[in-house]
Amino acid sequence: MSCSEKTTVDPLLRDLDEKKESFRRNVVSLAAELKQVRGRLVSQEQSFLKETITRKEAEKRGKNMEMEMCKLQKRLEERNCQLEASASAADKFIKELEEFRSKLDATKQTAEASADSAQSTHIQCSMLKKQLDDKTRSLREHEDRVTQLGHQLDDLQRGLSLRECSEKQLREEVKRIEREITESISKAGIGGMDCELQKLLEDVSPMKFEKMNRLVEVKDEEITKLKDEIRLMSGHWKHKTKELESQLEKQRRTDQDLKKKVLKLEFCLQEARSQTRKLQRKGERRDMEIKEIRDLISEKQQLNNESWDKQKFWDNSGFKIVVSMSMLMLVVVSKR
Repeated sequence: MSCSEKTTVDPLLRDLDEKKESFRRNVVSLAAELKQVRGRLVSQEQSFLKETITRKEAEKRGKNMEMEMCKLQKRLEERNCQLEASASAADKFIKELEEFRSKLDATKQTAEASADSAQSTHIQCSMLKKQLDDKTRSLREHEDRVTQLGHQLDDLQRGLSLRECSEKQLREEVKRIEREITESISKAGIGGMDCELQKLLEDVSPMKFEKMNRLVEVKDEEITKLKDEIRLMSGHWKHKTKELESQLEKQRRTDQDLKKKVLKLEFCLQEARSQTRKLQRKGERRDMEIKEIRDLISEKQQLNNESWDKQKFWDNSGFKIVVSMSMLMLVVVSKR
């Protein structure tokens, strides 16, 4: 019993030992595999944590990018509004500049016309001054002639008065001589001779008086003729002097009017020049402002283009890498 049992038990024990050893081997191999799996699991968990962290960071970056996109969109809209306002302001400035240029052209034309009219009036003034000088010269010549005729008239009147005085003196002398002769004859007591002398005196004295009267009458006639001529000449020259004086006054008035017109035209020309200078300055200022506005518009357009390029972040390589990593992480998570 004991031997047969030993013979039957030994193979069973051997099988059991073999099974134990194989089980131990399997357990050792399973433990090693478990360790390997645990290491892999730990590494996978670490990689998963890293992937989750990177995914969260990518999500945060995406949210931040979305916020930045919204902000950039708002800024873009604001800048578009500013650009539209600046463009409308630039159009207004351009229209005002065109209006100022048209006004400047009109003022230039008026200034040129006023300058031409001032030049023509200046020429007319010079011509009128020449005419006035000629008329003043002729008037002075006429005045000199009138003064000469007046002096001649005074000389004739003086000669006439002297002749009248000499005639009176001669008559008084003749009467005195006759008286003396008659007195001497009466004192001498000569009868026949007295009669003859009285006859001679009566014959001689009337002859002399007649001759002298005739001469005086002739001289009186000449003097009256000269007086009439002088009166006519004086009246004629007075009339001419009055006409010349009236013409001179008219010329002076016209000269004063022309001077006033010239002064007004010069004042208008100065105002036109000052207005043209002001308009030129305003035009230059508007040109500078328009240039500044255009520069600002170009700068804003460049900034908008750059911001728009920045807004297209999905075309960047970094964003593509982040998206690819997130897709891989999602695939791994979905497989697990």
